[in-house]
Amino acid sequence: MTLKFKAPRLAKVLRTAALVFIAGSSLSMAHHSHTHTLCEGFLPENDMKIPVGFKSFAVGAAGLTEAEFNGVLDRTERIFKPIIAQAGGTFKVNRLWSDATVNASAQQNGRNWIINMYGGLARHPATTVEGFALVVCHEIGHHIGGAPKVKGFLGFGGWASNEGGSDYYAGLKCLRDFFAEDDNEKIISEASADGRLTKFAAGLCDQQFARDSDRLLCKRTAIGGTSVAGLFQALRNETAPPDFEKPDSSKVSKTDDKHPATQCRMDTYLAGALCDVDKSVALSDKDYRQGSCVENVAKLGFRPRCWFAP
Repeated sequence: MTLKFKAPRLAKVLRTAALVFIAGSSLSMAHHSHTHTLCEGFLPENDMKIPVGFKSFAVGAAGLTEAEFNGVLDRTERIFKPIIAQAGGTFKVNRLWSDATVNASAQQNGRNWIINMYGGLARHPATTVEGFALVVCHEIGHHIGGAPKVKGFLGFGGWASNEGGSDYYAGLKCLRDFFAEDDNEKIISEASADGRLTKFAAGLCDQQFARDSDRLLCKRTAIGGTSVAGLFQALRNETAPPDFEKPDSSKVSKTDDKHPATQCRMDTYLAGALCDVDKSVALSDKDYRQGSCVENVAKLGFRPRCWFAP
């Protein structure tokens, strides 16, 4: 038997079905956005796996031990739990040492603000303690790195600071707290001797800051930026190494929320480190200028134009 509807009745049925579908989809998406929102990984999606027990015989290879991995995360939790709490979240660190994934990520589950730190990334030969701490700070930056934010559902404001903004936050705020407890003068002396800190980056830090403590924190962040940029180069199979002396000269007309190019990200780490705005000045979720350096106002330390458009 074939069912037939008169045109008015059919139109009413279709409108009702459409409204039910839209309402259900909206409720489902709203529930999802409040309970389990995941940002892009620190690195573009990749198939690399580095299992526990991996040994690299490359000259100058680093990679963290499990003790170093946990040491970085112990300090991270101690410093940033109260900072995240003040911002309205409960900080959770997932220590995934046994997971071979070469990446890291951030997510929010209700009031739980989470970072996922994988052992595969920590074991990568390009990763140093400074580089791993920078990755941790990038993931924290998705939660509290301020504007610019990734657009949410239907173009409305999302919870996460974008990729370039999270990179910038790492050097601008986070690593200044993280490295403050160390003997940075000794560490930097060793890094200068083995080539992990270039004279160019060190010279900019000396030029920008009057206090020795600020200069040392700037240089320590530059070491982290070199480590992480080497990781990008390896994963993208790029032949030309990134170089602080050769900044990315491209300019976007619209802010790019996705992962910037290797050199652009390296430039962003140094820019954050060179900004002379005190780390205690809070960032804003709406006004990117608050708590940071601004182009055409500051000589150094503003967000690079290779990903950011004012």
